[in-house]
Amino acid sequence: MRNREAIMKKIDSLETNVNKLNFALNKGDRELYNETFDKLMEQISQLRTYVESEPITGNEMNQI
Repeated sequence: MRNREAIMKKIDSLETNVNKLNFALNKGDRELYNETFDKLMEQISQLRTYVESEPITGNEMNQI
């Protein structure tokens, strides 16, 4: 996997932002929640792009 390191860094960042999102919810900080949620959605989109750019191997085809 070419993008393994980049993907792992994004996953770490996602985890950090999920914790931040939980903190914002517990605190009732709607602005922090919205900001963090937008970051999470952007990071998910970037991860999707990384994964989609990886070549598909024979054992990955036709799996649901």
